[in-house]
Amino acid sequence: MTNKLRRLKETLVNNMEKSSQVFIVGHNNPDYDSIGAALGVATLAKSLGVEPYIIVNDLAPVLEPGVKKIIDESRNHFHFITLEEYRELADKQSLLVVVDVNKQKLTSVQNDLDRVGTIMIIDHHQKDEFSLPAQYKFIDENASSASEIVAQMLNAKQIRYSKDIAKYLLAGIMLDTKRFQKNTTPITLDTAEKLCLKGADYDAVNKLFISNYVEDDEIYSLIFGKHVIRENNEGTKEIEVANTHIQAYPQLFGEPTVSFTLNRSKPNIIYKQVSLAKTADKMLSKYSDACFVIGYVSPTDVGISARSKCGIDVGKILSGLEYADFPCRQAVKMDCSLQYMKSGGGNRQSAGGRVTTDDIFAIEKFLMDEVFQMATPYEQLAQEETTEKPIVLVRKKKEVKVR
Repeated sequence: MTNKLRRLKETLVNNMEKSSQVFIVGHNNPDYDSIGAALGVATLAKSLGVEPYIIVNDLAPVLEPGVKKIIDESRNHFHFITLEEYRELADKQSLLVVVDVNKQKLTSVQNDLDRVGTIMIIDHHQKDEFSLPAQYKFIDENASSASEIVAQMLNAKQIRYSKDIAKYLLAGIMLDTKRFQKNTTPITLDTAEKLCLKGADYDAVNKLFISNYVEDDEIYSLIFGKHVIRENNEGTKEIEVANTHIQAYPQLFGEPTVSFTLNRSKPNIIYKQVSLAKTADKMLSKYSDACFVIGYVSPTDVGISARSKCGIDVGKILSGLEYADFPCRQAVKMDCSLQYMKSGGGNRQSAGGRVTTDDIFAIEKFLMDEVFQMATPYEQLAQEETTEKPIVLVRKKKEVKVR
């Protein structure tokens, strides 16, 4: 066990033991890693005799079916509460543990952090100036997932946990490593092996990732969809517009191809965030070196999923969403019942974001510009080298003194 992990274990245990109750929250639209890590932390709290509450404020219809299944299976053993219930229960003696996210705007409790006395973060994504304020932050960007960190901690503390918890933690690791195809280290494999020894059924976990026909059809329609624009000006002219645009960037190291995917004929169709993520995984595995998949995830919010297997840092690019301005109807901005969202981030290889806007194409242009700007310094340097004025040495005339 590393010193960093030992400090996490000791700090988390000490704070749990002196807290009246423990609240655990992941990012909005939780995935297997978020919910697996949350259940792992809840298991630790219960072993210490402290009541844990897992905050899931997303409506059931928008949850990924596998995540909803895990929540339903766990309700007999753990409390799942909404944001409103958290507001009623929380007090200054409470501990809030944030897992698999560190961006304040990507959590349901973003405006209610002051209701608890102590906040801890357990995450594996890049931190920046938009990370939520916390007394204790354990952010290990080398870890494959939050589930890997939590599983290591449970094993180090020798906490007994059920086969189901082992299965959920393994699902979290498998999701963020794309079934051990990326972000996988010897520690990741060792942690997965220990979870299997604890009873996690690899085949059962694998079934959570089996796509159904409807989901596959949605993904492939988003990637390969196209429509024809007809112009009748002195004759008929047909222009075919494809959902996916792939562009090469020869100015960048390795000459990577970058894809931008959105439903161009019906841009207002609402997708689940997990569908955008799976579409990005598909693009990266077969068609491009880096990809951005864009789609509405609510009537007002655009979701972005980005992936990279080259030098393009998608986490850094999506972090820039915080600084950009996007078109949005004034009525939406003035509606107090809506949260005006503009946030994004992740790591070099995998990232996500969400923006409140009524112009999805402005998001695509922003992403294209950000990738292009990564190439600009090389272009400028080349241009400066070719346009630089030659240095002309002028011999100074020798002064002649007159006597």
